[in-house]
Amino acid sequence: MNDQSFQWLLILFMAASPALAAPVDGLVLIQNGSYRPLYLENGGADNLKDQSTYVETFWLDRVPVTNRQYLEFVAKSPEWKKSSVKRAFADSSYLQHWSGDLAIQNLGELDSPAVNVSWFSASAYCESLGERLPTTDEWEYALADNGRDNEEVQKRTLDWYAVPNATPPHVGSGSANGFGIFDLVGSVWEWTLDFNSFMVSSDIRDSGQKSLFCGGGSLDTSNPKDYAAFMRYSYRASLQGSFTGKNLGFRCAKDFK
Repeated sequence: MNDQSFQWLLILFMAASPALAAPVDGLVLIQNGSYRPLYLENGGADNLKDQSTYVETFWLDRVPVTNRQYLEFVAKSPEWKKSSVKRAFADSSYLQHWSGDLAIQNLGELDSPAVNVSWFSASAYCESLGERLPTTDEWEYALADNGRDNEEVQKRTLDWYAVPNATPPHVGSGSANGFGIFDLVGSVWEWTLDFNSFMVSSDIRDSGQKSLFCGGGSLDTSNPKDYAAFMRYSYRASLQGSFTGKNLGFRCAKDFK
């Protein structure tokens, strides 16, 4: 049996096998609106009430992309096999939880989030569907959930950061938020399209503005006590496009047209 025949048999097998996750996958329409981001662009404590970011209506995956879905993608896109991927696009830990190019070590994780993927590979997956990664503003807006149950979200986020999952749970195993989105916290960290856009630049340092992630940075934030948001932004700022991690996954988004 040649490689192409094996790949198609694999795809047919996965399509026929029952999905373990309760909710169906797919995109959810997130209506436009505004949220208060962590960072303040204009030296912000005095202008706190005016600080909000408007987000256009967009589509967002209901749950993170799963190993099952990513395996189908790799079968059709051999350049993203773990034995073929270029190191410029993914580091040596890429898909390290898979036992082979088209084999997941633990079949019970087929419906768990795809992790150990880079920004480049996650972007390629979304682009193969005519989609893209969500922007940081879109992701944070979805998490903000129009302010519904904000304190509980922060608490669950900090609890999860304190004790990360040994292995990611099946997608959709928790409850959806008000937008109908699952697993924004408590499952895996997630790539965003512009993950590194909030890194401290030389322009910021030269202007005398306080860094978001250093010393007195909280003076330029919308909520100095939102430690969960500080951790998210700090984590994103530490990433590079080729980086992969065992608790780092992604979901896709799409413009509303």
